[in-house]
Amino acid sequence: MTVITASDFLDWKSNPVTKAFFEACNERIEDAKDNLAISAGIDSTQDNLLRGFVLAYREMQEFRIDDLEGAEVDGN
Repeated sequence: MTVITASDFLDWKSNPVTKAFFEACNERIEDAKDNLAISAGIDSTQDNLLRGFVLAYREMQEFRIDDLEGAEVDGN
């Protein structure tokens, strides 16, 4: 298993490619929320799909170095 230090994780989070990826995720979340605002209640399966989509993207965005098993949180 590869060890990721806190410094590695912070470098990754501040990388322009990572920032662009997370911005694209934000746009997809907003699109899904707009879809729900327009069509919620018409198709419960689609509603559940969109809600799960939003929750998955939010969980990904909230990921922290502490969530990584075996990570060197202190940076050593």
